[in-house]
Amino acid sequence: MARLMAFFASLRNPMEQIKLLMIIGGVSLVFVIFSSFGGAPKPWESAGPAYLIGEVEDFTRTMPSRPLPKVMLEGPKGPVPLANYADGRVLVVNLWATWCAPCLEELPSLDALQETMGEQARVLAIALEPGDGTAQERMFQRLGIENLTMLRDPKLSLSRAYGGDVTLPITVIYDGRGREIGMLTGSADWHAEESVRLVRAIAGGALPR
Repeated sequence: MARLMAFFASLRNPMEQIKLLMIIGGVSLVFVIFSSFGGAPKPWESAGPAYLIGEVEDFTRTMPSRPLPKVMLEGPKGPVPLANYADGRVLVVNLWATWCAPCLEELPSLDALQETMGEQARVLAIALEPGDGTAQERMFQRLGIENLTMLRDPKLSLSRAYGGDVTLPITVIYDGRGREIGMLTGSADWHAEESVRLVRAIAGGALPR
């Protein structure tokens, strides 16, 4: 008891107070370091928002955001700038080809996404292929695609805009202001609950980080 009383009495000395604070700080630091090993992920350790899960967990945020590429595409009535489709809605740009099996697998889900989103978003299916569009139209008919806007990029202008060596399929999402929010390389079910939630979040102004 006498030692305890002497200890508290020593705390009146400023130097002893500083020593005590240093000891407490050191113990706290050690506790934080050891508690960080193992266990469930901490909230601050999350690499992205909760909606980057499941089918869209590989969606990668573009930082800093880039504007919509200034490229010319081939539409049903001839050449058309990609910028013509930036009308204030979320723009989902999917690059595909008739020879790409994963592309054909995901096209119906993109078609369903467009139907679900309605006027909130516009989904473009841009074929990186030459020709007059006949092969792509036949493929749409075979897959039962009814809602997608089909365009072609025979000069691979978008491929160069996205880095030159792209792996199909690739889906890039732009917000209503034409800013590139992020992209997903590879096929996905774009009508899955988490996929629709992601597109709706971007339509509502959310920026996944």
